[in-house]
Amino acid sequence: MRIGTASVRRKAQLLAIEPTLSIEPTRGNIDSRLRKRGERGLDAIVLAACGLDRLGLGPEIGYRFEAAEMLPEAGQGALALQVRGGEEHLVAAADDEDTRERVESERAVVAAVGGGCLAPVAAHHDGVRLTGLVATEDGVWQERRTGSDPVALGEELAALAAARGM
Repeated sequence: MRIGTASVRRKAQLLAIEPTLSIEPTRGNIDSRLRKRGERGLDAIVLAACGLDRLGLGPEIGYRFEAAEMLPEAGQGALALQVRGGEEHLVAAADDEDTRERVESERAVVAAVGGGCLAPVAAHHDGVRLTGLVATEDGVWQERRTGSDPVALGEELAALAAARGM
C-alpha cells in the first residue's frame, strides 16, 4: 500500500505496524492533501482527524487510529488562545484546566526527549495515563512507555534513544 503523510512520527508508527508500507511525503493544507490522494493514486493519507472534524470533513475519514495504536503529537486536537501579557482575563473563561494540564504534560515529555514536530516523538495523556513514544524514522525501533512524571518519562525515552545512537 502507498500511504501519504507529512509526519515523520506517523511514518515511524505506520512502518512499525506494517513494514511493507510505502510511505510518501504529502504536504500542504488539508484540501491539497485530500486532492493529492487521488492525483497520486495513494491508497490512503494519514493526517490529524481533529483538523478534518473542525472543517466538517469528518465523513472523509475512513479509519480513526486510537491512541493505543498510534500516539498523536503532543497537544494534538487542543486549541490555544494567545493574548497580550496582562490581558489573560479576556480568555480565562475559555480555559479548561484539565485539558491545559494534559497538554502541558504531553509537551514536557516531548521537550525532555528533545523532539519536535519533525521528530518521531509522541506523547498522549488520556486523563488517566501519560504515554510517550520515541522511534527511528523507519519504524524499525520504537519504545513506548507510560509514567506520571512527564519530565522523568521524557528523560527515560531520551536515554533509550541515546543508547541506540539517536
